[in-house]
Amino acid sequence: MNALPFSLWLPLALHVQDGVLLAPWLAGGFLVAGMLALFATYRIREEEIPRVALLTAAFFVVGSIHLPLGPVASVHLLLNGLVGVVLGRRAPLAILVGVALQAVFGHGGFTTVGVNAVIQMLPALLAAGLFAGLARPRLEKFPRSKLAWLLGFGIGSLSVLAALSLEAAVLLWGGAEDWRQIVRLVFLAHLVVVVVEGIVLGFTVSFLARVKPEMLGLKSGSVALAAGWTASHPAANAVGSPPVLMAIAALFVGANAAQAHRLNADYYVLPDRRIRIESYFPDDSVPRGATVEVRRSDGTVLAKGTTDDKGCFVFRFEQAEPMEATIDAGAGHRKTILIPREHLEQYAAIQRETPTADVEQGPFRGVEAHDSLREQIKEVLVGVSFVLSVAAFALSWRTSRRIRNRASES
Repeated sequence: MNALPFSLWLPLALHVQDGVLLAPWLAGGFLVAGMLALFATYRIREEEIPRVALLTAAFFVVGSIHLPLGPVASVHLLLNGLVGVVLGRRAPLAILVGVALQAVFGHGGFTTVGVNAVIQMLPALLAAGLFAGLARPRLEKFPRSKLAWLLGFGIGSLSVLAALSLEAAVLLWGGAEDWRQIVRLVFLAHLVVVVVEGIVLGFTVSFLARVKPEMLGLKSGSVALAAGWTASHPAANAVGSPPVLMAIAALFVGANAAQAHRLNADYYVLPDRRIRIESYFPDDSVPRGATVEVRRSDGTVLAKGTTDDKGCFVFRFEQAEPMEATIDAGAGHRKTILIPREHLEQYAAIQRETPTADVEQGPFRGVEAHDSLREQIKEVLVGVSFVLSVAAFALSWRTSRRIRNRASES
């Protein structure tokens, strides 16, 4: 691969897209992710469910917000280190649900949910192990020292580096194509994320060690009381914690950023039996030099070429017939749209009635065969998410009452 297969004017995804990996790696990803999720759910306690739901929401939303990296690219935070530190061995459960939801909203592929989850699950478990083995014993003795920030910074940075290394290994060894240039580009682009994630986790660990130590598995005791927090108000503590504040802020800041990796395409019917395909990303950037292949219904190739600087590709056709156009911008950014015969026949009728008319017809939205299924899944998940949110709130409220009752009885 001598040249980058996609334009730099697009988000640099840590999530692997459909069509990038070989089938055995996809199957292995689902297998490992399923095993880690089962391990995470083993003997889970009722009072842990609200915390898992909370971190799942934070992980999902923050991973959908893209930070500008200069004028040509953007990246996003991971929060896998934070999920690992707070949830421990329950982290794979939150990450699997979060990655699956991100795939539904166009961030990553459906077939790569398992691989993408494992890429972040293992670093999260690494962060959990490092925090339990190295950080927690020291924070028990020095909860207010700068050591908490330094330990959080180190673990947060290391978790991102581990995720980048895992993705590089997956792309290099299991890639359907040669992705070496993509690996180098994604790794370099995410070095800033390594620092930012370290800072975020450093401040979070420092904050929680002082005001909500039980979220980190620390002994609350006098530390929480000295900070003006009591065990009789766990709900107030949870609402004021950084993960919740980050999730709430992300809901408002990044409400329209969830589809930043999805390639879209429209087409226009032009005079002289021509069709123009226009491809673009939701942030209005375009895939320059993307490969376009148009096939007839019997599978034969009608036209083939690349998009211009505006993301457009024009080709001619001889007769009105159903067509299928595939735009491949590289790095798994692929879009296959259907061009029905009806649109071509309608334009031909207009040309017969007014032969001198020199107008184009469109734009017609490029519809994928699985778009309707994706929308149905999205609607179902939105409803299920609402129900689960209500259930999590009810469980949290009930757990809060139980803890208050126990505190008053003692």
